Amino acid sequence: MMIKRICLFVCGLFIMSVGVAFSITSTLGTTPISSISYSLALITNINIGITTFIFNAALILIQFLILRKKFHKKRLLQLINCILFGYFTDLALYLVSFISFSGTIVMCGVFLLASIFLIAVGIFIYMPANIAPLPGEGCVESIAIVTGWRFSTVKIAFDASMVIISLIMCGLWYTNVFGAVNVGTVISAFMVGFTLRQINALYFRITGHEINIVK
Repeated sequence: MMIKRICLFVCGLFIMSVGVAFSITSTLGTTPISSISYSLALITNINIGITTFIFNAALILIQFLILRKKFHKKRLLQLINCILFGYFTDLALYLVSFISFSGTIVMCGVFLLASIFLIAVGIFIYMPANIAPLPGEGCVESIAIVTGWRFSTVKIAFDASMVIISLIMCGLWYTNVFGAVNVGTVISAFMVGFTLRQINALYFRITGHEINIVK
C-alpha cells in the first residue's frame, strides 16, 4: 500500500512539473506558485531546478516560523518535494524543448491549456497519496492553522502575493516586468481548480468513487 502511495506521489509530482514546463514554454506566464522560482531563475541566470529548491526550502522555514511548537517533524518530508520537484522541473523543461514551438498565439494557447490540464492531473494523482504537500500548500495550511482562516481564502491571498512579488522582482531586476507573470498566470490560477473538479467528477462517473483531494 505504501509503495503504491509513493509511486502515485512521485508520478503526480512529475506530471505537475511537466505542466509547469509547458506554462514556462508558452511565454504566457508560469503558474502562481512557480512564479517566484522562475523570476529568480530569470534574474540570476541560475538553473530553475535550483531556484525551485531554494524557494520551496524557504517556504518550509516560513512554516516553522509560523507554527513554532505546532510544527510537526512530518512536515520535513516536504524537503523530498523540494528535491524532486526541482529536479523534475529541469527534466520536464528539457523534454518539452523537443516539442516544436512556433511562438504563434495559437501555439501559446495550446501550451497553456496543456499546462493547466497536466497540473490538474498531477494534483489529482499526488494529493490523495497524502505523503507530504508541496511547500506552497504547506505554507497556506500553516497560515490557516494559526489564523483560523479558511484554507481556500488563504490560498487565494497566498497565490496573489506570489504573483505581486514576482512582478516587483522582475520590474526591479529583470528587463521585463512580465517576465514570469502574464495573462496565462491569471488563467491558470482560475482554471486549474476548475479542471481538477471536472477530472474528479469524470472519475466519479466512471468508477463510482470520489477522490479526496484536500486532506
